[in-house]
Amino acid sequence: MRTKISTAGARHPIESVLSRRAVQRLLGALCRTQEFEKSLFERFCENYNRPGRTRAQRLRWLFPELLVDFALKRAKLDKRLMTEKLFHHRPTVRALALSGRSVARYGLSAPQRFAAPLMVVWNITRACNLLCRHCYQNATPRPAPDEMTLDEKLRAVDQMGLEGVPFLAIAGGEPLVSKDLWPVLQRARERGIHTTVATNGTLLTKENVARLLEAGVKYVEVSIDSAIPEEHDRFRGRAGAWERSIEGIRNSVAAGMRTGLAACFTRRNVESVDEMVDLAVRLGCRTFSHFNFIPVGRGRQLIEDDLTPAQREWLLRKLVGHLQEGRINVISTAPQFGRACVTYAPPEGIFATGHGGSGAGRKTMILSRYVGGCGAGRCYCSIQPNGDVTPCVYIPGIKVGSLRRQTLAEIWEHPLFALLSDRSDRHGHCKACGERAYCGGCRARALAYFGDLRAGDPGCSRNAELWETLSAAHTPERIACDAPAGR
Repeated sequence: MRTKISTAGARHPIESVLSRRAVQRLLGALCRTQEFEKSLFERFCENYNRPGRTRAQRLRWLFPELLVDFALKRAKLDKRLMTEKLFHHRPTVRALALSGRSVARYGLSAPQRFAAPLMVVWNITRACNLLCRHCYQNATPRPAPDEMTLDEKLRAVDQMGLEGVPFLAIAGGEPLVSKDLWPVLQRARERGIHTTVATNGTLLTKENVARLLEAGVKYVEVSIDSAIPEEHDRFRGRAGAWERSIEGIRNSVAAGMRTGLAACFTRRNVESVDEMVDLAVRLGCRTFSHFNFIPVGRGRQLIEDDLTPAQREWLLRKLVGHLQEGRINVISTAPQFGRACVTYAPPEGIFATGHGGSGAGRKTMILSRYVGGCGAGRCYCSIQPNGDVTPCVYIPGIKVGSLRRQTLAEIWEHPLFALLSDRSDRHGHCKACGERAYCGGCRARALAYFGDLRAGDPGCSRNAELWETLSAAHTPERIACDAPAGR
């Protein structure tokens, strides 16, 4: 059973409201979709406070608009700002509609299980122009022979549109080497999907940035491994890569694209976290993204460089501090980041909500109980270049379905996703942790080290004994041999 109540702190009144079955049925009716049509909730948000409406349109939405106006006034929220940031921000509206359908279907639970992916990460190609030492995808210079055709890729986007997926992150390989990227982005824009691109930055020319903006891309994230060019180039396997990637960031920022700098920390570079955040700020990035090291793909060759639990906790505390400063948004793929925010941020500080979101104050902390932590198979999944669907990009060996043969709706019903949504079915401290709703431990790390999705995450300071057991039982070389990339 998933936790049906808050796992930390006092219960917020909205949680009590959303727990009522009558409210859940109402949400189901308001947020129900059919084909590519918008739900009643989405249509209301689209028309709320919209200039240029006809008299008939104003009358149609008058009563619900008055109710919303009253609620905003009671909450002391600015109507103009809420119109811009919420009601007329389509990705947020789609995410809320999906959340409503999810609560209607599964009830309110911490963490929340979703009726469709809140976010999909799509490794659109295996091809890449670099040869990074830590590549989880084992990228190669050319596409894999079984990569989906363009028609299959467009049908995959249609499947996401049908299920109301709000967010799509396109990665690789290197997505900008794929000629199929551009028609895929156009189809995603037509389906109303908020799209981002993760890239090594070497191909972010001014022309390509302009094309990404025209295609509706909202965010570009560039991976940088060190503030020292030679160290980055050594990790990336190509001289001059750092200069080209930094130039790509500058091109993106100058064009007005929301841009992030991403870094993966190991024992070799963890002490450079402040330097890396400062670099992102100096370049004009709006987000600093920490990628949690997971020993899969070529990353298995670097397993001896994995952070100890104490080092990871130190890193997370540093990242929480940078988030509180407000100079730059900070996100992390480590599920412990949400728990670290609860632990180290002040009560009215800034809290991570998982999968890129953050906000200030207790309401955000409450939200993070439902959407935070490991989202694999619960609110997120990944698509491989050949159309296989896996719970996470870092769990490439477990294939739950194929978009070549099944619909996304059929795949999302896989029994494994029910297990991944149930954080009480865990081992180690991950089972007993009072803050598991915020975290749940990284299932990819559990699988990579122990071959068991239910195992405790040995990267967490609260599972330090698991790390000590691993260290005592294996040399780094033996761990690398024993750690499966998947099943």
